[in-house]
Amino acid sequence: MYPNFKPSRHVAKASVCLLVTVGGIVSISPVMAQDTTLAPANATVLDNIIVKLPNWLRLGGKGKSDIGTTILEGELITNKTSGLGDANSILRNLPNVQYQNDSDNDAGVDGQDMINLRPQEMSISGGKVYENNFILNGIGINNVTGSQDPFGGTLGSYENTPNINEVFGLHSQTVFVPAEFLDNVSVMDSNVSARYGQFQGGVVEYTLAKPKTDKVTGSVSYGFESDSTTSYVLGTEDGLNPQNNPPPEFYRYKTSATVNVPVTDNWAVVGQYSRSGADTNKVKDYRYYGLEAEEFSENNFYRLSSRHDTDLGVFTLEGSYTDYEQEWDGYFYRDTQIMSQSKGLTSQLQWENDLDAIVFEPLGLKDVKIDARAYFNKSRTVNDGGANETLYRTVWARSAVSNTNPATWFYSTDPSILSWCQVPLASGLTGTSQLCREGGYGNKAQGQEEKGFKADIEGDFLAGTFSTGFDYRKTDAYRQADEYTLYSSNYTLLNTPLVASFTCPTGDASCSYEQYTRVKTVTPGYHNKASINSLDAYAEVDQTWDWLNVRAGVHASYEDFFGNLNFAPRLTATISPTEDFSVIGGFNRYYNADAVYYAIRNNQPFARAYNRSHTSSGVVTNWVGAGTQRYYSFLGDDLVTPYVDEFTAGIDWNDPWFDGELRIRYLNRHGKDQYLKSVDSTSSVMTLTNEGKSAFQSATIEYGKTWGLQNANLETVGLFGSLTWSKRKSTSNGYFDDPSDTRIWYNEQSYGLGDFEMVQGNMDIPIKGSLDLVTSWFDDKFKFGVTSNVILPYDGVRKTDTTCTPSVSLTAACHLPAGSEGLGMVHEIREDYRFRTAVTVDLNAKYRAFESKYGSLDLEMRVQNAFNDVGNRNAKPAQPWVPGRMVWLGAKATF
Repeated sequence: MYPNFKPSRHVAKASVCLLVTVGGIVSISPVMAQDTTLAPANATVLDNIIVKLPNWLRLGGKGKSDIGTTILEGELITNKTSGLGDANSILRNLPNVQYQNDSDNDAGVDGQDMINLRPQEMSISGGKVYENNFILNGIGINNVTGSQDPFGGTLGSYENTPNINEVFGLHSQTVFVPAEFLDNVSVMDSNVSARYGQFQGGVVEYTLAKPKTDKVTGSVSYGFESDSTTSYVLGTEDGLNPQNNPPPEFYRYKTSATVNVPVTDNWAVVGQYSRSGADTNKVKDYRYYGLEAEEFSENNFYRLSSRHDTDLGVFTLEGSYTDYEQEWDGYFYRDTQIMSQSKGLTSQLQWENDLDAIVFEPLGLKDVKIDARAYFNKSRTVNDGGANETLYRTVWARSAVSNTNPATWFYSTDPSILSWCQVPLASGLTGTSQLCREGGYGNKAQGQEEKGFKADIEGDFLAGTFSTGFDYRKTDAYRQADEYTLYSSNYTLLNTPLVASFTCPTGDASCSYEQYTRVKTVTPGYHNKASINSLDAYAEVDQTWDWLNVRAGVHASYEDFFGNLNFAPRLTATISPTEDFSVIGGFNRYYNADAVYYAIRNNQPFARAYNRSHTSSGVVTNWVGAGTQRYYSFLGDDLVTPYVDEFTAGIDWNDPWFDGELRIRYLNRHGKDQYLKSVDSTSSVMTLTNEGKSAFQSATIEYGKTWGLQNANLETVGLFGSLTWSKRKSTSNGYFDDPSDTRIWYNEQSYGLGDFEMVQGNMDIPIKGSLDLVTSWFDDKFKFGVTSNVILPYDGVRKTDTTCTPSVSLTAACHLPAGSEGLGMVHEIREDYRFRTAVTVDLNAKYRAFESKYGSLDLEMRVQNAFNDVGNRNAKPAQPWVPGRMVWLGAKATF
């Protein structure tokens, strides 16, 4: 299935030592290699050579007001990318981006975690992970059907019974973008232009390389990592492994190819393909004869783009497609697999042109350009569980737990069962029965289809520029499942009335001469649909008068699902007393309206039980339904659109000593009318309200500079660093959270989850810093980079893995006065904790091993978490291993 080569476990340590040694030697060599020979007196003076330094990082966008924008490109993208090339991994150390839970007390991984190739989810500027606007080549790739489910299911390697109501593998993005195809990334965490809407967190705009007409070019790459190049850390709090669980084995690889072909002097086509894959294995439960299960994941990305420059303008036709799948093979099942698939397409026809006829000199109107796009997106998440029924088979049973006489126990004699299921070891003979499971796990899907048209017009106007545009889209969303039946509770020949054998209904696979299913649960099929027509429009001017710049605009949005019309003002003023120094302040509002989370889950059916028994002659009777069919109720009508108000202040300064860029920012956000599940909701009737709220503050200092060095070896050095303090509070972490569902016991008081978050805030990682060092050597033949992330020590609150139930008793461990909220409810106990400093350092090196007029070959090594620091995270004994240092090895051929 995948390459089986796995380097020795010492490769990881040896690779780090080699990488650090080479980087150090190369760093010293320029000093040793300085040419001190004096120029002859009659030397010829040549003209100055102007060297344009690469601008790998830009602290800001096109306008002076873009103080909340960061643009990454070139070697900095390479430096920040993880080995597998997940584009989202580039963002993980940026200010106001939160992807890491430093207080996680269940950070251990299993095989499913290690083969999960989906992009990292992250919060930007205090928003939830699904409240960002991800854009690929100008078109949004966001999931409006919901990336969370309320049913609480997981697909861990050793999951016993996956929740049949859950759709596994949901993600906030519909297309998974490979980092190696990126031209640049723009991250907007504050002071966002009126051009952008539909977010409460941030905007991430991925731009892929455009087709070029100069010559045929291409590249092919391959890289890998595995458990042999990974150093696991035993993450339990006491450093022990009481269950002797081994770390998960895995192998991950990625290969990619790009071909750029000029068709004519003004027409070119580029094709790109990326494939990443992973596999792992585990031995199933003893009763399945030690059968080994092999699980895999595979992520394919396809892109084709055609760009044609004509007399009527530039036309671009392109499409990008993600085809992801990850297999789960049940540990407690004979042959049950769930294939979790994510498939996403984004396509567009783009027209760009100069509108030379639009000129009005009295208003300075000129240089007007248009960018218009018609687009079609389609995505879905599928859970393919094979057959739509699961059957439990009894291999051993006894009449009661107190029955310790093996002579009276039931042992299956059915060869059709014993051929794949054996009686557990004596230590496993607990309870009144032991079962084996077989069959499928049903089929479910959730998806959306978008058709839209958008246009942006911009140009010069008065003392600056203007821009305006709109985006209309129709979204059809759905969630569906086939009918599924679970045959779960059996009667054997031990059950009364006692008979010699059973007589089964014709064709009943859940019945045999020695046992039959007495209880089955049937989950009816369903197909829920919802549609949204959405219109976004904006207008904005950017004007400069001497030392004052003002950008003012409004973003309007309307959607017909809730019927809300929203106006989001955007205003930023910049004062520049000198050319190199600016002070910026702004007020902005952001709405996030496109959401059908509740609508497509409404009326999802409950499983209904059916019972049967047998007669004194052993005849198995017909099924009889218990109760009536019930449905989940997800209500969310007549809601207003959640929004965030933002206040920003900052300084942008080009320092006079090194000509580097210094940026200092303060950000204050308040979320209002946030979606929140009502306090009177139940597990089956959930009502969405606008009673939620949130708050976020941050202060950031950033610096970036690229140096061009005139010496024999070292050519370019880029240094980029930041330090961020932040604080976040929110009444919930998702649209299915109920602030009263989870009770917290802290400092002798009872809190609802929402109240606790608002009082204590999100104290995870209040102060963090990052530093990137990017260097190029020997005429770009060798490149070496370091990216580091530091979390300063802080006082926080952590879970204790213990619970209590408050009562009015004065001697109770958790005491509350009579009538207090929370009495009689189970509480999670949390405690104050001093979190220590945590530092992670990633290294990467690229060496050009071969180069000719036909192409080149680069060898690559990446080391994530070089010093094996897992921070303050802990793991549980059942899953005790936390990945530390990981080494990625690869090669890339370019022609």
